[in-house]
Amino acid sequence: MDKESIFVRVRFDVREERHEEFEKLVVALRQQADDEPGTRSYRWFSAEDGSYLVIEEYADSAAAMAHMERAAALLERLTECAAVGAVELHGPIGPELREWVGSNPQPTTFTDFPGRQSTED
Repeated sequence: MDKESIFVRVRFDVREERHEEFEKLVVALRQQADDEPGTRSYRWFSAEDGSYLVIEEYADSAAAMAHMERAAALLERLTECAAVGAVELHGPIGPELREWVGSNPQPTTFTDFPGRQSTED
């Protein structure tokens, strides 16, 4: 794991009648993310209650912003199908991403904890 990595975690609660449309949009987003050079991981998970969770890893803050800009139209359609339950950003948030966070009421940001970062004993 790189110290510049940005992790994003978003939960979606899909409206009952919109699951099929939501899943098609997720497939399109996943295909798009596969072509983004700064996207390290883009994984979707589903729960029996109809909620979905995406966990994303980007090389840095600029790569996270590039994804959001490139995916804007698909993400807008996604939010028409589902309520966004929680948005979390983890890591060293750059100025552009911090500005985006400031203009959106939902995200919670978590910066690196200043304590020991190594997993070695």
